[in-house]
Amino acid sequence: MTDTKMKTDTHPDEATLAGFLAGRALKDGRERIEEHLSSCSRCLDRIAAAHEAVAAFNKTKSRKKIKDAIMKKINIYLLLAVISFSLSFIVPRYFLQLLSATLLFGIKWVADSRSTKMLISIREAYKRDRISLD
Repeated sequence: MTDTKMKTDTHPDEATLAGFLAGRALKDGRERIEEHLSSCSRCLDRIAAAHEAVAAFNKTKSRKKIKDAIMKKINIYLLLAVISFSLSFIVPRYFLQLLSATLLFGIKWVADSRSTKMLISIREAYKRDRISLD
């Protein structure tokens, strides 16, 4: 729990504002911070920006469902590529059409999996850096 001594003419440090934003400040410390925020637009802007950043981060948690849907879609493209490739040998009359479909499904699967891998690596780097900052 971080609650540093704060004079009315000084600005609270980052740890104090983070504790305030997370609800970890003691009651008297919280009142001092609220009093300071009411008279200091600089600190109020800092706490508002931090609140927006936390809200944006929490919004990405709900994107996990979207990521799962994307991964299912990627697996569908792979499955479709395998099916069309198999059908190209079973139905020789449509060999070229099915082979073309296999190629298109394969390209779509590779393109989506590369972008997904990149997004996952960016997210992991963000989490790692965020943890090291805490």
